[in-house]
Amino acid sequence: MQIRHSHKTFLIRSKTLFVILLFISNTTYLLGQESLVMTSDVPSAWIQKMNVRRPMRFRDDTIMVKPRWFIPDHYHVQYAGNIGFMSIGAGYCVRNRYEPTLFYGLLNHTLGNSLATVHTVSLKNSFILTRKPIWGHLSPKAGVSVNWGYTNNTFNELPPHYPNKYYFQNKIHVAPFWGIEWQQALNNSHLKAMGLYIEFSTLDAYLLEFIRTRYVGFNDIWNMAVGISFYIH
Repeated sequence: MQIRHSHKTFLIRSKTLFVILLFISNTTYLLGQESLVMTSDVPSAWIQKMNVRRPMRFRDDTIMVKPRWFIPDHYHVQYAGNIGFMSIGAGYCVRNRYEPTLFYGLLNHTLGNSLATVHTVSLKNSFILTRKPIWGHLSPKAGVSVNWGYTNNTFNELPPHYPNKYYFQNKIHVAPFWGIEWQQALNNSHLKAMGLYIEFSTLDAYLLEFIRTRYVGFNDIWNMAVGISFYIH
């Protein structure tokens, strides 16, 4: 049992380290392209040519394809918000209104002083509520996240030692949220803007308890998160 537990812990830590290193390497690569153009022997014109949008024919339509389209449009580092004590995320911007983002969050003894280690993967579906930023910088947002959590006491189905329908499953949660982000445009060929945001989120289980009982107030079900965003071209 101890060997299995050690092997399982090693796999979890390896996956966590891989996600963090992938995030750092992608961010470093994107931010470092500016100096690469200036210092490398490769002609800058060739690098610029790689970033030019190219037309592609699809039946009777012509669409412009973005080079390296698979690279996310934005990255986030977030504190709290029902996705662990700290979380990192990367996502895309669709038609300047919809921002699907994949987050990985961690809560443990070091990050959050928790007795249990909790890994959370969240698909965050964020919608920008205004066509243009308020006062040129503020963008109100709202949406719904789907959170998948893993720890030693999460379950998809109720364990047999509990009475039937005594608890709801606690591995997957739907998490509505709303908030606002302040963005500042940057004069950089790769980093388009940076943002600071604040959000309030809750979980489906908390909403249900608020509706079913009178002991849980509306203000009790919300969790505040703060984060920083990096937007790239």
